[in-house]
Amino acid sequence: MDGAKLVMTGLANGDTGWLASRAERRYGRWEARVRSFATGPASGNRAYHPLLIVWPTSNRWPQDGEYDFLENGRPGAPCAESFTHYPHNARVAVQQQFARETNCGAPLSQWHTIALEWTPSVVRGFVDGREWFRFSGGANGVRRNIQGMPRGHLTIQLDNFFGSRMQPARYEVDWVRIYDLN
Repeated sequence: MDGAKLVMTGLANGDTGWLASRAERRYGRWEARVRSFATGPASGNRAYHPLLIVWPTSNRWPQDGEYDFLENGRPGAPCAESFTHYPHNARVAVQQQFARETNCGAPLSQWHTIALEWTPSVVRGFVDGREWFRFSGGANGVRRNIQGMPRGHLTIQLDNFFGSRMQPARYEVDWVRIYDLN
């Protein structure tokens, strides 16, 4: 914290962090006002990934799914990206839906409100109040419907997929809100 907001840093040596909420539920709306940016020189494609995730409370992945309602390949990207994972059998390839925001507004280095709404029938993502993805159903022999996670909780991560020699980064969270659907 810097007195006004949560600040996560990703260092060049690979040190970073994450934060998990204890507020777990089945169905709801998760919102966060966030921004991210690189703070040092690029190191090839070794960029941190800023994420907002509803992670299964069971910690059983991929069996219980995962809703990455913001997962960008680098801080400050021009458009939001998302990976919504079906609850699925761990013995098969990852079962997911990818979404990339179209008609993007300001880059993610500026403040944006990112939201996920999860109901019994749909998983929907929003950027600044505008819906940008919607998934439902999709069950087959190896996976349940995409909205079939038993329970989940919010995690905020500045992920390091590469180890060391990273491009330093900063991920800021102004506020988070979690709502029940009534």
